[in-house]
Amino acid sequence: MRWLVVQTGRLRDPRIVALRDEYVQRFQRFGRLEVIEREPAGPGTLWPPAARWRIALEERGELLATAALAQRLAQWSAAHGPLAFLLGDAEGHHPPSLAAADARLSLSPLTLPHRLAHLVLVEQLYRCASLLAGLPYHRG
Repeated sequence: MRWLVVQTGRLRDPRIVALRDEYVQRFQRFGRLEVIEREPAGPGTLWPPAARWRIALEERGELLATAALAQRLAQWSAAHGPLAFLLGDAEGHHPPSLAAADARLSLSPLTLPHRLAHLVLVEQLYRCASLLAGLPYHRG
């Protein structure tokens, strides 16, 4: 399993980065979870070439419970290989990157601060991977 989180811009809060890195480290038992921080450069997209299925996180995206999200991620991974998740910056998504997304998901009906949305995404990816592996981390 290879999942990539593409972060528009850089996270500057060392507390958020430390928590994020802990979930990335924990994820290693399931495969590879990589975080890439990128700045929009010109008219292209922010998606890495290794991304076979691109998922944009946005407020108008599909809202799924964790168990349903885990199943969807398993289906996408089996069908497409590496998945990439794009988080926009505080201003939203870079339009060409959003247009190139294969799917759009919402983390919550609530409006989350950008850095908190980043941490919630990484934790949920770890939670989904542990759920798919049958581990007791998720008690939903």
